[in-house]
Formats: sequence, C-alpha cells, structure tokens
Amino acid sequence: MPNLPSVTSPLPRDLQMFIQRVREVMDGGGEDAVVTVRQLIASGIAKSKTGGGFASVEEPVNSPHPPRNLSASGAMANIILSWDAPTYKGHAYTEVWAHTADVLGDAVLVGMTAGNSFAHNIGGTATRYYWARNVNQNGLASAYNATDGLQASTSSSPNFLMELLAETFGTNSQAPFFQIDTSTTINGVSVAAGTYMKSAFIHDAAITNAKIGNAAVDSAKIANATIVDGDIASATITGAKIGSATITGANIASATITSANIQAATIATANIADAAITNAKIGGAIQSTAYSAGSAGWKIDKDGSAELNNATFRGTLDVESASSGARLEITNSVLKVFDSSNVLRVKLGNLS
Repeated sequence: MPNLPSVTSPLPRDLQMFIQRVREVMDGGGEDAVVTVRQLIASGIAKSKTGGGFASVEEPVNSPHPPRNLSASGAMANIILSWDAPTYKGHAYTEVWAHTADVLGDAVLVGMTAGNSFAHNIGGTATRYYWARNVNQNGLASAYNATDGLQASTSSSPNFLMELLAETFGTNSQAPFFQIDTSTTINGVSVAAGTYMKSAFIHDAAITNAKIGNAAVDSAKIANATIVDGDIASATITGAKIGSATITGANIASATITSANIQAATIATANIADAAITNAKIGGAIQSTAYSAGSAGWKIDKDGSAELNNATFRGTLDVESASSGARLEITNSVLKVFDSSNVLRVKLGNLS
C-alpha cells in the first residue's frame, strides 16, 4: 500500500492534527495498523470469492489416526493410561475402552478425554484390558490402537498384603507375629521394616497380669452389651472423668451415695418428684426474681414475715397477737374480733 502524501497547505490546527493521525494509521504498522483484504489473502487467512468479495479460510480437519504408544501403570486402586499426543489437524478427543477379558468386541467405553492421559478407578487387586481410539471434530473415529488389549492391574489390598507378608516372613501361615528387618516391596507397595501380626489368639486365663504403658491406648472400643457384669475392687479408681453428655441414663442403687457434693450453680434446672422432699430448710428467704421491698414482687422471710401484693384465701384467715392473745378471724362471709379472753367483741357481715 503506497504511503499517503504529507499535508503541506495551511489548514486549521485541529483539522491538520486529525489528517495527520489518519495518515499514521494508514501508513503505519503495529496493533493499530489498517489491514487490507489483499494482505489477508496473502497471509492465508482469507480467500477471494467467485464474483467478488472474500471469505475466511477454514482450518482443515484430517482423518484421525489411532493412538500411538498406549501404556498403563497400576496404583492401589487406579489404572493410569497414557499415549502420544495426537498430531493430526482437527483432533477432538480420545476414547478409552476396557474389559475384564482380552476381547475387543465385548469392551465398553469407560472414558473420554481431550488430553493424552486417563485414570480409571477399578479398586484394589483388579485387572483390566484396555484399547483406545481417536475422534476428530467431525465425529469420525479412528481404528483402535491394537486388536489385543493392554493388560494392567491394581495393587493388592492391605488384607491380601498381610497374607503375603505372613506367609513370606512368618514361621508359617498361622504365625501371629513376624519380623521384617528391612523394608521391602510387595506388588508395588512399599512395606516398612518392623514387627507385624496377622492374627492372634489368647487362651482363657493365659494372661495373669497385663501392663500397658501410659497413654499407649489412644482409643478403646467395646461392643454393645459385651460386658454383662463389671467388678472393680474397692478404691481402685481414684479419679474418674466422663465426657460432657456421655451418660444419657444412670442407675444408682439405693443408699449407695452417702454424701454428695455438687459445685455451686452447677444445677440450672432441677426436677424433683412429688413428695420427694419431706422437710425443706431455707437459710434466708424465698422471694420472686422481681422482688423490690415495698413496691414489687413477693418475699417470705425465714422469721415468718411475708410481703405480698395481693392474696387469695379460700379458707379462714386467723390473725392472733403473740403477746395478748387477741385475735381477728375473717372468712368469706363474716369478720369477727375476739379479745385476749377469746370473747367475741365485734361481728360484721353474716350475723346469724
């Protein structure tokens, strides 16, 4: 594209600056350069159309070729498959097929991936045969990588490994303990040196005294109802700790607790059975939470005095002087006043 001529005739400053910027864009390069159709066709991005105009050039999609160099490695529960990355144009994804026997016709699709590796979880001590094929963007699939399946197995389960350890390193298959002096590898699993036990049987009464080091038992589990009667010698437990809320129901034999100490304020709500308290002793007074002397609430003092807002008596109210013996008697129908000799002096209400 030829360069545009410079503007030499006098023009207003703002128009001259605009024309100069247009010239720079048309003649310049970089990210702000103007690209012509001729340049697009020359670069292969576009092509001329019959009758004029242009169109984009589509990326070709080639026929897929089978995956190359399929390999597999077994872990504890997974088979890791890998293959060479496809190099043909228009690749979409790779299919992975598997079966328990080396029969391609019975294989099932177990996964698809756009990459060149795949992990198949089949569990421990398991074997599969694998095949793979590529699929392009038009949905066309290649042939399988091979007719014969690629065999792969996962590592043995821990229980099976213990069987192998006992048979290999123990005196015989029934030996409860066996020693491994150096670390070893069995079926791809590393086993550290140490003393191992397959299974142990202890005869009744064969252990007279057992010693377990302090803090050697992190957690103990006892099956439900496996202890029917427990005997603990007197004074053998000096201190017992029970986790919060671990006792849902407790049965304590009658009279087995001679003295109980309960920390202050540790009982927030108490339920006491009817008639379970025969005599109650109160050190000071009983009062309502909103009690205020002379204004609100109620209070009954240990000396017998009481303060109430209102009171309802369904029987007779008998008020007697402790010094003279004179008294006042009030019922729902009559008021009587007696002197110190218990002689009726005043009667109001029902005079019958």
